[in-house]
Amino acid sequence: MNLTKSSICIIVIIPVLFLSCEKIVDWEVEGEQLNTIVVEGMLTNEMQHHEIKIKRPKKQVNSNSEPVRDAVVIISTENASARFFHSEANPGTYISEIPFSAGLNRSYELSILIDGENYSAQSYMSPLFPYQTPVFNYHPQNGFYTINWNNPQYDPTEQALFEAIIDWSHLTQNPNDSAKIRLLYYTMNSINVSHLLFPADQERIFFPAGSIVIFSKYSVNEEYGNYLRALLSETQWQGSIFEPDRGNLPGNISNGGLGFFSVNAVSRDTLIVAPQKKHSNKQLNTSTLKK
Repeated sequence: MNLTKSSICIIVIIPVLFLSCEKIVDWEVEGEQLNTIVVEGMLTNEMQHHEIKIKRPKKQVNSNSEPVRDAVVIISTENASARFFHSEANPGTYISEIPFSAGLNRSYELSILIDGENYSAQSYMSPLFPYQTPVFNYHPQNGFYTINWNNPQYDPTEQALFEAIIDWSHLTQNPNDSAKIRLLYYTMNSINVSHLLFPADQERIFFPAGSIVIFSKYSVNEEYGNYLRALLSETQWQGSIFEPDRGNLPGNISNGGLGFFSVNAVSRDTLIVAPQKKHSNKQLNTSTLKK
C-alpha cells in the first residue's frame, strides 16, 4: 500500500495530539466547618490515667484540627465514675482525675458536654486471647530488620488490634532523624476479598539492631471491629475492583459526633532487637525486657 506525504503526516500528528493534551488545573475546595466533634478514646485494663481526645472536624483537607478545650468529660460504670480534666500541655486531650482500670463484664459510658450540647457513647471489653509475639526478619542486603506479623489476618473466633512502637532514637546521633514509628496490624473475624486478592502496597519499615520494640495486642469487640473494618475499607483496602463504596465510618458517638470510644483488654511485650549472628536463621530471636 502506498502512503502519500499528507497521510504520513496525519498518522504522525494524531498520536502527538493525544500525548500532548495536558493542562494543569488548580481545584479550589471550599472548606466547611461541621458543628460537631471528633472523639478518640480508649479505656484498657491497665491501672493508669486514661485519656480522651476531643477535636473539631478539619475545615480543609490539609488543615489542622481545632482542639476542644472547655468540655465536661465523665466516664461512668455501675456505681462508679471518673471525671476528666483538660491538659493545657496537650490541647484537646482530657486526662482522668484518678488512675483506674477497666474490667470485663462491665459497660462503660462516656459523657461529653460542650456548649450546651451533650454527646455520649457506650462500650464494653471483650476478652483477650493469647498470641504469638511477632518476630523480626533480617535483611543481609542492608543489615536492617523488618517485622514478621505471624498472627492471622482472619480468625472466626476473635478480633484484635496489634501495635508495634519501634524506637531506635538512642542509636542515632542526629536529633533530626526520624527514629521512632508506630505500626498497626489487624485480625478480623470476616474475610475482605479486596484485601486478600489485591492487597495494597505497604511501605516496608527497616530498623537497626538494638532497636526497642513495644508490642501490644488489644481485644476488639464487635462494634469496634465494625468501625476498624470500615476504616480499613476507606484506607488500606482501597484500590481494587472489589473495593466497597465510600461512606461515613460507623462511630458510636451520639448526637452526630464522629470517632469511637472503645474499651479494650491489652497485653504488652517489650523487646530489644538482638544482632543477627552469622550462619543463623533469618528469623531473629529477641531479648524480652518485660512481659
